[in-house]
Amino acid sequence: MQSFRQRAGRVLVATGALVVPLLLLASAGLPAAANSAGVHRSAAATPQNVDWPYYGNTLANTRFQNVNQINPANVAGLKPAWVFHTGVLDSAASFEDSPIVVNGTMYVATGHDDVFALNAATGTQRWAYHPEAQMPPLSKLAICCGEDSRGVAYGDGMVYLGRLDDTLVALNAKTGKVAWQTKLANWKDNYTITMAPQIADGVVIVGFAGADFETRGTLLGYDALTGRKLWTFYTTGPGPSWAGTSWKTGGASVWGNPAVDPSLGLVYFGTGNAGPDLYGGGRAGENLYSVSLVALDLRTGHLRWAFQEVHHDLWDYDAPQPPMLFDAQMDGRSYPAIGQCNKDGNYFILDRATGRPVFPVKEVPVPTQPSWQDPWPTQPVSSVQPLTPMSVTGPLGPAITAAPEFTPPQQQQLAVQPGGVGGCGWPPAAYSPRTGDVYYTALYFPFVYMSSPGSGPTNTGGSSEEAPVPGVQQYSIIGATSTSTGKIVWSTKFPEVNASSMAVAGDLLFYGTDNGVFHAVSAATGAPLWSFDGTTVHDAGGADAPPAVYVVNGREYVVEAFGGNFNERFSTNSPAGDSVVAFALPAGSPSA
Repeated sequence: MQSFRQRAGRVLVATGALVVPLLLLASAGLPAAANSAGVHRSAAATPQNVDWPYYGNTLANTRFQNVNQINPANVAGLKPAWVFHTGVLDSAASFEDSPIVVNGTMYVATGHDDVFALNAATGTQRWAYHPEAQMPPLSKLAICCGEDSRGVAYGDGMVYLGRLDDTLVALNAKTGKVAWQTKLANWKDNYTITMAPQIADGVVIVGFAGADFETRGTLLGYDALTGRKLWTFYTTGPGPSWAGTSWKTGGASVWGNPAVDPSLGLVYFGTGNAGPDLYGGGRAGENLYSVSLVALDLRTGHLRWAFQEVHHDLWDYDAPQPPMLFDAQMDGRSYPAIGQCNKDGNYFILDRATGRPVFPVKEVPVPTQPSWQDPWPTQPVSSVQPLTPMSVTGPLGPAITAAPEFTPPQQQQLAVQPGGVGGCGWPPAAYSPRTGDVYYTALYFPFVYMSSPGSGPTNTGGSSEEAPVPGVQQYSIIGATSTSTGKIVWSTKFPEVNASSMAVAGDLLFYGTDNGVFHAVSAATGAPLWSFDGTTVHDAGGADAPPAVYVVNGREYVVEAFGGNFNERFSTNSPAGDSVVAFALPAGSPSA
């Protein structure tokens, strides 16, 4: 594995056997669909058909749709247009799918790895794929956080699914028949696939979950037509950042959907926690490339740059939020940027050509005791204003002490904010080229941490992370951050934890909450404009899934999966459900 180091003021990029400092910021254009040029609030007739062909609508992962039929003036009239039930009503599953819409057909995946093709205008089923009979019992799989599939990818007339049993499947998009499938790993080695794959330039990109079970993080590229493996990139490897052979079980899994810049030929992804997650005594060093943003050459899988967001992670601080690509303005210059918030609550904006911060990042001294945790003495702190509260407030239960962020887990019970669910977790953010703002969810959800010398991984005892913290009222914040100033533009506080995902359509921001309510607000101000209680629909649950927006036959739809989040059920109200609901304005309604 090539050696690479990232520091706040200097970027080193591996180039063969040489490591070359980059002192100038490169300039590269955004993917055309993500660029702000040509985006208008036009009142012209709505296009007949507008797809949502990727997990984030475009390869830039911005989750923005330039449509205006549904707008702030009429969104209050939004009604369910159709409802589809998947039949998966399982409290051990999550429904976090982001639907794909291509040529009037919607593709939806469930937590049991079913795939449904639906008429996107009516919700009528066109075909279904049910693999569970071919898979080991789901209860036997090493699933950290609920039975889950975050979605599929579409390309070359096929639909691609990464199954929980580590099988990559290509389905004929018209018939649902299996075109090819290949085993990527042995599920008995504690690998699973929960991410929505990505596809670009004929390469299907997929990675494994499993850092909580001390697997080795991996991202792979496959030929979209044949299923032949093209490349493998390991997120851990031998070298000074991992003591001894700890890299072999070092975690850093990849379970968030990647972004791609075709003009640069780069694929970008975030990595998970180091393993074991709360005990670092056996893995001294920075532990590259855990909790990092990583850029690879799309065709070869070779490392181009990496930026570590947390060194020697001891707090389960994954970086799973799908990265987004946009233009950022700084000191009068425009930069081809990449943005991401991770579980430690920092929002980082980097130059996506080089990995160098656009908004400054400082290495800040942090607590370094107990020494048996081999803690790293500094941590990166972004100058972008955090939406996440960064300290524990309020009274605590007996025998629990509040500690600053990045205090290593130790034998005393310490409450730390953010905790092991964030900050920012898996839910995808959104970006609007109209406002220049990014939109995401942040949590106030402290954890109580404990660990002991030589305790080993959390799943075999010794170390622990627990929540909710006695005496602490958790909450969530939905907000917008300017990519030109790095400051919060607006924020809305909810008196409960929410795993809310975002989509922007025209001047509207859509997101759901754990209790099953789906919201539309002004993207510019956050002012509430419409909400729908999904629990009024039979067998609908929490509204945690990423919304999608599309147009079929001249009618604009907003679709949301109401099925809840397995993790959230431990601390809040996120009921299980099996419902996909598409919303539209009633026929004949006035539009922009």
